[in-house]
Amino acid sequence: MTKSIDSVKELKQSLSKELIKDGGGNSDRCLDILKRLDESFIDIDVLSKTMVGAVVSKFKTNDDEKVATAAKVLVRKWKKIAKTSGTKKKPMQKEACTAASATTTKQKISAAPIEKKGSVDSSSADAQDSTPEWDHLTPYRRNIAKKFQQIFKNSEASLTKSGVDPTALSSLFTSRATEVEDAINTQSKGEKTAYSRKLRSLIFNLKKNSNLCENVILGTMSAKALVVMGPDELATSEISKERANIISKMSDSRRLDWEDANEDKINEMCGIKGDLLNASLFTCGRCKSTKTTSTQKQTRSADEPMTVFVLCKSCGNRWKC
Repeated sequence: MTKSIDSVKELKQSLSKELIKDGGGNSDRCLDILKRLDESFIDIDVLSKTMVGAVVSKFKTNDDEKVATAAKVLVRKWKKIAKTSGTKKKPMQKEACTAASATTTKQKISAAPIEKKGSVDSSSADAQDSTPEWDHLTPYRRNIAKKFQQIFKNSEASLTKSGVDPTALSSLFTSRATEVEDAINTQSKGEKTAYSRKLRSLIFNLKKNSNLCENVILGTMSAKALVVMGPDELATSEISKERANIISKMSDSRRLDWEDANEDKINEMCGIKGDLLNASLFTCGRCKSTKTTSTQKQTRSADEPMTVFVLCKSCGNRWKC
């Protein structure tokens, strides 16, 4: 048996070397190794100790059809051997499982007094962790309430510094988490999509907005009011200011008189100062001012040049050229 295992291991190593080579190795060499494996004595013990089947299976997709076919036949043969050996060993496995279960039961009985004296029982730990306020909730809703409770616990240090009694915080976290989860469920009216959407929004914002989180814990912000708040109300003051600035810039960019309203800013950014502010391509024929603006429009056919419309900012005179 030992010689058979050693010979199979040598053949496995040779086959692994061919597998590393480009193109799946030398086809004739691979076929010779697969043939020698087929002629070798291989049972379930040899297969389990050498793990040769894992290497041979990789040749089932070889570019050479002969190598791929030989590997498939060999793997199919070994699967039958493993299946037959497994069927014969079932009664022995049952006896081993029965003996193991009997041994485990004896160990539990003998270890029971030690667990009572030395460590806390797992069932008693679960009983301590259980919250009576959540007994009527489904497992999913109970997990959500635990998430809110953990988020509120993250504010414990800051609340303690502000003078809140730390002994009352634990029960306060649990009650507020229960109220928020119940408010979400009531607002969503049992719709899973609406429940999940509001849940994700509140969890994200409560983690980011510490002031909002503390207001909910202290009761300044009720759970019912919290669940109806929009994204802008839930966000921190910094994020709200950034959003307001973006909206303001977008609205300004849509103004038709934006260039006139922001002329000073544009000149400053472009470095136009002093006499350059009065410089212009056109001079007003009425007041002789050079402070003019011009626009171009295609008023004639495409082969004609564009018409220039000029406006004098000093006297309001308009002309075209």
